[in-house]
Amino acid sequence: MTKFSPSESALEGFRITRERPGTILAWSLVYFLGIMVIAMIMVMALGPDFIKFVQNGGLESGDAGAYGSVLRQHQFAFLAIIVISIFLLSVLMGGIYRLALRPSEKGIAHLRLGADELRLTVVNLALFSVGVLFLVLAFGAASLGGPFGVVVSLGLAAAMIWAGVRLLLATPMTFAEHRIAIFDSWRLTKGHFWSLFGMTILAIIFYIMVWLLFSIISYATVALAGGNAAIANPSNLAPLAIVAFIATLMVQLLLPILQVVMIYSPLAEAYRELTGAPRG
Repeated sequence: MTKFSPSESALEGFRITRERPGTILAWSLVYFLGIMVIAMIMVMALGPDFIKFVQNGGLESGDAGAYGSVLRQHQFAFLAIIVISIFLLSVLMGGIYRLALRPSEKGIAHLRLGADELRLTVVNLALFSVGVLFLVLAFGAASLGGPFGVVVSLGLAAAMIWAGVRLLLATPMTFAEHRIAIFDSWRLTKGHFWSLFGMTILAIIFYIMVWLLFSIISYATVALAGGNAAIANPSNLAPLAIVAFIATLMVQLLLPILQVVMIYSPLAEAYRELTGAPRG
């Protein structure tokens, strides 16, 4: 049985970040622009009713009935936004996999809009749908109440984790082999559940460490500048407050893309090691 190192795979995000800081910055800008486009589409598609719902604190209310009503009224808009968001993720994922598996293949910061990205979008939509199905079933079982409902919901949660790990390499495999390879991931990951599960946990822990480090640096910089009030008005900033403002902005730009890089790049390395595929 082919073996791979979960710890080395989990560190792949650090390797890419260390070797390609300019690429990471470019991805951050692409991600930011993509989120801005999605936000504009959301405002236009959902209309004034949704804006009023948000302004009235609807998102923070925790009212399941209100959520359900909004979803029913704007279900097609929400579905379109989900598809666009997953497409953006797939484009970034394609850049990560291209850099990890085919670094000689160029693009704009290794990003492209092509067949690879469309296949990744299809796979990600399928995996997202399976995840939503598991969650709906688990919450439905939990709503039954009693020991039976708890046992069933926990069993479904465990099944979702197990299936998720077995399908973990569907996206890098789809990218590397230029074909949709959801069920092939099931075959490739056979006998490697605990190694892949451990790799995922390590990757999440490494990202949390990076998040804590960035957050501490940002908080310390803002505190030295006089607190949040000192950078609240960009038109009247002292020199140190300008540094704090820029540092805070950079953290907000970098952390989302670092999360994507550190979570998904280990999948490419795990695929490469399990298949013996060369790098490049």
